[in-house]
This record gives sequence, C-alpha cells and structure tokens, in this order.
Amino acid sequence: MMKKLQPYYPSFASAALMWLILFLIYPHYQYYIDPDGTAYLTIARRYATGDLARATNGYWSPWACWLTAGLMRLGMQAIPASVVVNAMGATGFLLVSQSLFTRFGLLRHIQWLFSLTLALFLCYAVFWQSFDDLWECFFLLCSLRLMLQDNFKHKPLWWVLCGALGTLAYFAKAYSFPFFILNTIGCTWLLTRGNRLLWLRVSLTCISVMVLLGMPWIIALHQKYGTWTTSTSGTLNMSWYLVGHPHWKQGIDLLIPPAYPDSPYYWEDPWLANGATPHFWDSWSLFGNEIVRSGYHIVLFVLATLQLSVLFPLVLIVSTLGLLLKNIKPLFSADEKIAACSFVLFPLGYVLVNFESRYLWYMVPLSMLFGAMIIQRDYFRARISGKALSYLFALSYLVVPAWGLGIMYDSGKQEYVLAGQLRAAHIEGSFTGNLSHRFMERLAYFSGNNYYFTLIDGQRGNPGELFKDIRRYKIAFYLSDRSINSSPVYQSLKAFEDSTMLRENRENLRQITDTATNNVCVYRVVD
Repeated sequence: MMKKLQPYYPSFASAALMWLILFLIYPHYQYYIDPDGTAYLTIARRYATGDLARATNGYWSPWACWLTAGLMRLGMQAIPASVVVNAMGATGFLLVSQSLFTRFGLLRHIQWLFSLTLALFLCYAVFWQSFDDLWECFFLLCSLRLMLQDNFKHKPLWWVLCGALGTLAYFAKAYSFPFFILNTIGCTWLLTRGNRLLWLRVSLTCISVMVLLGMPWIIALHQKYGTWTTSTSGTLNMSWYLVGHPHWKQGIDLLIPPAYPDSPYYWEDPWLANGATPHFWDSWSLFGNEIVRSGYHIVLFVLATLQLSVLFPLVLIVSTLGLLLKNIKPLFSADEKIAACSFVLFPLGYVLVNFESRYLWYMVPLSMLFGAMIIQRDYFRARISGKALSYLFALSYLVVPAWGLGIMYDSGKQEYVLAGQLRAAHIEGSFTGNLSHRFMERLAYFSGNNYYFTLIDGQRGNPGELFKDIRRYKIAFYLSDRSINSSPVYQSLKAFEDSTMLRENRENLRQITDTATNNVCVYRVVD
C-alpha cells in the first residue's frame, strides 16, 4: 500500500502545506469576494434554504454552489464554506497534477518542485476566483489522466467514467461542455491511431454519457428560461464582447434593479436584465466586428499566458509544433501527443469571448509537464544546469500570485466594517450611489441590502433623470464617496448630491465617519 502511495508523496506534502497556509492567511483574505462571488454565495444560500427555483441559474455553474450549500446546511457560514470547497478542488488539482507528472516520468526533484509550486500558486487561486475554475480543472485533468491510462481504448467502462467526469466538469463550469466534446474527439483520435470505428465508439460513448447525465440540468434551465441551452453565460458573454456592451431590457434606464427582491444586485442572474443578444452571424457588420474582436482576444491570450509564466508561450509553441511538424512529431510519445492536443485545444473556445489568466488554469500543470520535458532533454541538460533552469521555470509561476495576494490583502474589510455600522444604525433597504461597483456589491452582500447598479457616467444621464429612477424604484439610500471629486462621475452627480432633494442622515453619518470609512457619506432619500 505504501509503495502505491509513494509517487503521491509530493502532492500529499504540498496539499498539507497549502491547507496550512490557507488557514494562516484566511483572517486577512476572508473579506475578499471576487467579482462573481456575491452571485455564487447568494445562489449557495438559496440552495441551502431550499429556494430551488431562484437557485437554478443559467449564468453561474452549480457544482461548487451545491457543495457550499451542503456545508452551510451543516452549520458553516457561507464564506468559510466556500473557501473550504474551493480548497477541496485545489487539493484534487494537486493530486491529479502529480499523477500526470508521475505518468510522464518527470525527475523526482522536479516533481517535488512543481508540486510545491502548485501549492503556493493555489493559495492565491483559492481566493482569487471562488467556486468554479479549480473544480473544472480538476475534473478535466482527471478525464485526461483517465484517457492516458493503459488500455483505455479497450475498456468501455472507463469510457463511461470519462463521460461522467465530463458532466461534473460541465457542472463546475459551463465552458467544459463544448471543450469536453472537442477534447474527446481530438484526444481519442490520437489514442486510437486512425482506427475510425474504434474512435467513433470511444468518443461517442464518452460524449453521449456526458450529455445524458447533464440533461436534467439542461431541462431545468429550459423550464426556467424557455430556451434550450447548456448555459446563458456563453450567449451573454459573446454578445457583450461582440458589441462592446450589453443591450438592457426595455424599461431599464439609469439603474438596474436586483435580479430578485432579496438579491444583492442584478449580477446574480444578468439574463433577467438583458435584452437583445446579437450574434456575429446576424449581419456582415457584426461578422467584421467578430474578426476584429477575435484578433484582440488573441493578444489578450498572449498576455494571459505571460501572466501565468513568462516561459508559458514558448512551451505552448513547442507543444503545438510537436503536433503539426513531421520532423518534431517523432520526438513526442503517443501519450505526450494526447496531452499536447488537450493543451492546445483548451483555449480555442475563449477566442470568441475573452481571456483572463484564470481561464487558463487547466493548462498550468500541462505547461509544467511540457516545460519539464524540454528541460530534461539531453540538449539542454548538456548546456545548462537542469536544476537551475527548473527552479527558474517554477519560480516564474509565482510572480502574479504574489502580486495577487498583495492586492487581496484585507480587501473587502472596509465594506464589511461599513456594513456592520449600517446594520447597527438600522440603515436597511435598497441603495445606489457613486462608489465603485466592487465596493457597492460587496457592501450589499455584507449588509443584506439591495444595490441598484448605476449606469450613469460622464456621457449618459443627468441628476434629474437619476433621481427619477430613484423615485421609480423607491430606493431608500444614496451613498457618496467624497474622495473622488476629480472624476467625471463625481462632477456629474455633485449637483444632485448637494440639492435639496436629498437630506444627509447626519445622525448616522457621525457614527459612520468615526471609522476608516469616513469618505463614505450616507443620504436618506426624502419622501
């Protein structure tokens, strides 16, 4: 038993280190909620309380919400529960990465180095993006590792298991649905080495199982939204990036109401506030826009890879050439070609949407794998110290995480403190204001109030129109940040804030301005 576990010692030790670090730094990162976090946390609360109709959501994937809701039902608070769930996904990420390192015969010291590097990287990732990406990476890497198993192509039960992993990856993040299909087609073609009948049997079984197990969720989305879709996120994101902005529903002017009466704000389900969703095939003009946007997204892709590691693009180029060039193909084993295929295919779907470095976390252990293969080649080992190069390569993955941890340190604490003061002063109800959207959405979540998202800016709307919308939605409070007096938004709203139409709630203001949040002024809207 111990001999079987021995290859996993690096990941076990690294996982223990990761959990220890997360425990130690949690007090300074517990208030950080990523831009999507308020939506996920609200949905998890709905599952925990049995509000299934509103919990069913086409924009946000359900897997981590289900797990978080389960821990909440056991008595945990929402935010620590979400961190634990994300850390569980990160642990799986570590273990399956180590399995890949072992499968491809990386030198033992490199396995230890990369596992420790991943552990430190994941301490950042757990907080940077909660709920979806790490679990998606775990399930997709598991499916890839299963396809690399000896005799996979001759074991139908493993095909079924691979399809089930595809379903779990889809539940973790909707992008996995199209990618799993594409990845299965490409990898099984290489796996079966041109045996078309076997290729069809393996790929169709994997894909059919994935779709079949995912159908209950797809049906639930159809019942809620009235359209057949695997997710509303792809449709919305593609249309937003295509035209550069959302098309809001008729009737929405300068303020976007929350998705539901008890939502922090509209981002819990943006489909409910969205109007038209243009597609690039709707007109030649939009098709031209898509060409331009795709070119821009490719530039963003290069930048995203550099954020992961300055050597990442080089590894990606070598992997791509290993699939395409005849004189390089022989240098890659059959398993290496399959892994390279998955590595190269993964980012393709995002070309039509957008790129952030977190979208590419699936590629991180694969890039380490191919980077190590390059370092271990005799050509490099004869000219450069293999250990020195491997240390530099590993270190390059920790630059952005170090920066990100600095950005997140005590981020959100100001909103948490202010939310407590609002509750203590019995300031309850809907609000809007001129503070940053990140500040307002966190404040809405921490305080349990509704934030009406503001569309007014230097070019759109005026104080009179804004107040008309405030009256229309019966908004109770307006929050102002006096520290941004040079911004166009401030200049546009200052007359509105100083007008007799608002009365400063001075009793509460005195209590609030005794803290570090003294730049925030709270106004009660006069009836």
